[in-house]
Parts: sequence; structure tokens; C-alpha cells
Amino acid sequence: MLRMEKKIMILIGIIFLVSVPAGMIHADEKAPLTLSQCIDIALKQSISLKSSELDAVASQESIKGAKGALFPRVDLNAGYTRENRPIPFIPAQSPIIPPAFSDEIYFWNVFLRMPIYEGGRLSGQVKISEIEKEIQSSRKEFTIQDVIANVTNAFNKVLQLEEFRLANLKSVEALERQQKNTKLFVEAGRAANVELLRVEVQLASERQNLIRTEETINRTRFGLAYFMGVDAREVSDVEGQLRTDEKVAPENIDELLKSRPDIVAASRRVEQSKTRVAVASGRRYPSISLFGNYGQRAGTEADPRYEVWEAGVLASINIFDGGIISSEIQREKIIYQKAQEDLKQTTLRARLEVENALSSFREAENKLSMAKKAMEQSEETLRIEELKYKTGAGTITDVLLAQSAMSLAQANYYQALYDFNAASTEFKRATGTIGVKR
Repeated sequence: MLRMEKKIMILIGIIFLVSVPAGMIHADEKAPLTLSQCIDIALKQSISLKSSELDAVASQESIKGAKGALFPRVDLNAGYTRENRPIPFIPAQSPIIPPAFSDEIYFWNVFLRMPIYEGGRLSGQVKISEIEKEIQSSRKEFTIQDVIANVTNAFNKVLQLEEFRLANLKSVEALERQQKNTKLFVEAGRAANVELLRVEVQLASERQNLIRTEETINRTRFGLAYFMGVDAREVSDVEGQLRTDEKVAPENIDELLKSRPDIVAASRRVEQSKTRVAVASGRRYPSISLFGNYGQRAGTEADPRYEVWEAGVLASINIFDGGIISSEIQREKIIYQKAQEDLKQTTLRARLEVENALSSFREAENKLSMAKKAMEQSEETLRIEELKYKTGAGTITDVLLAQSAMSLAQANYYQALYDFNAASTEFKRATGTIGVKR
């Protein structure tokens, strides 16, 4: 009876597994992400990029505010005043119409002011705000390129470590096979126990390397998720290949540097500082504006409300301010000079980054070629030493040395492969071309 019940339960389980769609069984599994997908997510979720976007939006609002100062300003005012004695709140209109007195005064008025001439200060502020928008746009582009470079490097590091993990697995499997063969040799009297101990020590070391590599992969995925602006649990796995055919074009470096976002921002900062000097100098010129005022006044002892209005032209010019304007002009000139020096420094730093990136790429290219040859040679050496040991012409020490040499050669190759891709990414970032075409 119990056997029959067990068979029925097994049959029900089989029917359930067959009837449930495969998509539901693997609903929690996430598809591996490609580099392009990681970059797309980062451009939408990156915290640093969102911050740059907010700066750009804020600069747009500054333009609106600066342009608003060119239009008339209209204010509505209302008030109440209590005096200790009646005072005239409406002046005498003629010799026979006396002023109106009251100790309580109510009033309201609409005041309009229209700037006519401000010495170029208002239009200068508009230009300053427009340049600031361009600066923030360039900074946003620079942030985008940094995000793409960081995501690309982190993504490629995961690929490198995944390849290294596969190499570690193969080394562990090879040593496990070697352990079995050595045990057979020991049992047959063809090898000493010390040889088996050497294999087991080497096997334990390779297993530790495998664990270390797997944990490094996890930490690198956390870093990739950070650069993408997402939770680490959303980056389960990645897919792709490290490229070995990357090329860099050192031609037209000067033209590329001119379009680099940080250099564009620095050059626009120079122009903005120059405009600020002109705006500060404009405070020495007169300010001319039209104004108009319309409203009503009333007191508690007066039945009617009196209509009052005025209109005219107002001009003012500074005669003496204790050197405030001169000091402000001088300060803006110093900031202008500093902006020029910052542009020179930014340009020199960019050129240095390009030259370093070119040098690093050439070095990485040569290292990759040599590392590949060394790995191929180490694999062939291990194959020969294993064959010699099986035929009794070699020792287990030679096999283990060859195994260690191959593991080191593989590690060096995958590191060289990552360095090659990282150098290519850095060159694109240094020349401002990363992310232009993806």
C-alpha cells in the first residue's frame, strides 16, 4: 500500500513538472546582460548623471530668470496706516480744495517699472546664463563619458574574471585527474606517497584560487551595479567577449581635444568670465527706466476714495560708492584670468591623458601578444610533462611545476587581455570619443 502511494505521488509530481511552462519554472532567473544593455541602464539610472541633468535643468531656469528682467515689472501693493493724529493723505488740489486729513489711511496701488537702459547689465546676465547652460551641458556629456568608461571597465573585468574562473576550474579538474592517476601509481608501487601529497597540496591551492576568483567576481559585479545605479541583485550575470582587435587612431588629436567636453566647458567658462567683467563695468553707466503708479487712498473720515496716479522717467547714476564697483570689476578681471589659466591647464591635462593612453595601449598590445604566446607554450609544456609522467620518463614534480606555470600564464594572459581593452577604453575617454558611437 505504501509503495502504491509513493508511485502515485511520483506520478503526480511528474505530471506537474510537465504541465508547468518552462518560463514559470525559471521565472526568477534573469537573462545575462550585454555591455550595451549595461550602458543603457547606467545612462538612465546613474546617480551622478542624474545630478548633472539637474544642474542642466537649473541652468535653463536661470536663463528664464535673466530674460524676465528685460520685461516690465508690475507690483500690487496695499496697506493700512494708523497715525497719532490726522495727517494729509491727499494734498490740496487747489486754493479752494483743501487736503484730506485722517489718522487712519488705507491705500492700494499698482506699480510698473520698465527698464530702458542698464549699461548692458541685463543682456549680459542673459548671455551669462546661456553660457552656463552650455557649460552644464558639456559637464553632463563629460559625466556620460565617465559613466560609460566606468561601466565598460567593470563589465570587462567581470568577463576577465569569468575566463580566469574557467581556467581555474580546468586546473582543478586536471589536478583531480592527476590525483586519481597518482593514487593508482602509488597502489601499483610505481610512485611514492610523497608524490600524492604534492598533488593534493597543489590541488588545495588551486581550489583556493578558484574560491578567491569567484568572490572577486562577486565584488566586481557589485562595483558594476554601483556604476549602473542599480541594486547589485539586478546584475546576476553578464555575457560578452573581451576584444583582441581594438585599434586606436592617434591622428587628428588636436581636433578631438577641441571637442572634448571638459575643454569645451573650460573655454565657455573663459567667455562667461569675460562677460561678467563687462556686466560689472556696466554698473558705472546710468540706469534709465519708465515707471507708472496707479491706485486709490482713503481715510475713515473721508467718504470718497481718492484716485492717485503718476508716470515718468527715472534715471540714476552712481557718483560715489566707496570703491565697491571698482573692486567688483577688478575681482571679475582676476576670475577671468584664472579661467584662462584653467583652460590652459585643462588642455595640457587632456593632452597628457591622451599621450598616456596611447602609451598604455601600445604597451598593452605588446603584453597581450607575448602573454598569448606564453600561455600557448605553457599548455604545450604541461601536455608533454603529463605524457612523460604517464610513461615513467618524468616526475610528478615536473608536472606540478608545469601546472603552476600554466596557471600563472593563463592569469597573465587574461590580465593582459583586460588591460588591452581598458587601455582602448581610456584612449576613447581621453579623446572624448567614447559613447559617440555605440
